Amino acid sequence: MGTTPDQLFDFDLTGPLTREQAEFIYTLGREAVIYALMILSAQGISDAVEKSAMTPSTPSGMIPVYEKPAASKRRKKPGAKVGHKGYYRPTPPVTHHQEHPPLTHCPDCGTPLGQPSERRTRVVEDIADMQPVVTEHTIPRHWCPKCKKMVEPSVPDALPKATFGHWLVAFSAWLHYGLGATIAQIISVLGHHLQFMLSEGGLAAA
Repeated sequence: MGTTPDQLFDFDLTGPLTREQAEFIYTLGREAVIYALMILSAQGISDAVEKSAMTPSTPSGMIPVYEKPAASKRRKKPGAKVGHKGYYRPTPPVTHHQEHPPLTHCPDCGTPLGQPSERRTRVVEDIADMQPVVTEHTIPRHWCPKCKKMVEPSVPDALPKATFGHWLVAFSAWLHYGLGATIAQIISVLGHHLQFMLSEGGLAAA
């Protein structure tokens, strides 16, 4: 049985690693060893930041909000121009799980619902046991006669409209704000250790 995310986040690797701690991590399996190495690597980055104090190369996650310069006002409207072809993250070639969340009552008013009027799919990418996991959710959409609108069940694995799951977002935020790793370094860690490909913009948005 693989190591659960709860076990991984319970590791105390804030000080020098003893032989007993290393042997204990080894007994937990491959995922725990990978996790420990990633943490120690990120801690090295954080220690280097602390020694260098605040310099132009200091990761933004390590700079207090009150010490950051005020953001300049945008002169142009953000986003692509009207009519510009949109860019979307490509769908992963492999799907590990498929979910079909049911919906029997309207989530807003509680009215009983019949058969769905249509269905849509939503793909969520996440990590589990330090491996990438792709889940495809087939979501039914129902017409609520009382609310006079289409309703659908929520997906608990991710935030609304999010492509990445909760574990990936929480792990990345912890590396950035907790250990001071830069966005580029986090992407490098995820890509090298987990074969999880994502862009700086996608991770920052998550």
